[in-house]
Formats: sequence, structure tokens, C-alpha cells
Amino acid sequence: MKTEKRRHPRVDFAVQASFEAEGLVRMDHRCENISMSGLFLRTDAPLPVGTLGNLKIVLSCGEDRLEVRAECKVSRVMGAASGKAFGMGLEYVSLDPDSSITLYNVVKYQGGLDQGESEL
Repeated sequence: MKTEKRRHPRVDFAVQASFEAEGLVRMDHRCENISMSGLFLRTDAPLPVGTLGNLKIVLSCGEDRLEVRAECKVSRVMGAASGKAFGMGLEYVSLDPDSSITLYNVVKYQGGLDQGESEL
């Protein structure tokens, strides 16, 4: 039986994201899923575990535009040997209050939090 080590529930959430690390801008990654503690980005060129960088996700609905910005650390790398999607798991190291609220609402709306459950 597989034991789940996650601290927070993750939800499927496909959106474009940028991750800048080591002075390189890596644009147009596709976020596969997201939680209150991290997310998974699809990429053919994952960075090494432990790499620090800055994440930016722009969410827009009509004329409204919200951003999630966070300092993140690469916590997991998936490649050909895994048999799963190529990419990297990012763990939030630092998340500003506005981004935290936006993220909370995304996860809740996608069904990752029960009514009345608080992850903030």
C-alpha cells in the first residue's frame, strides 16, 4: 500500500507558469497540479533538486488579473526512468500574503479543501 507523504491535498490545475533560477528565465512551463505547499511543472529540462528560484503564475479572468509569486525550491525531479511525466516538483519556500490567499482560493475552488478547512 502506498503511503502519501503530502502535507496538503493537491488538485489538478493546468496553467502556464514561469520559474527563474540561476539567472535563467524558464518560461512557458505547464503546471500540472498545485497545493498549498507546492506544485508540479512539466519540463523537458528539470533543474537539480535543491535549486532555488522564483515562481510566477498569472491568473486572469476577463479583465481581472491575479498573480501568485513565490520563492521555491526544486524538491523532486521526474524523468524517463520514472515512467511518469517529465518535470519537477517545487516546494514553496516563501509566499507573500496576497499570493497565499490567491493560492488558497485556487485550491479550494478546485476542490482540494473541504468546506471550513483552513490551510492558511
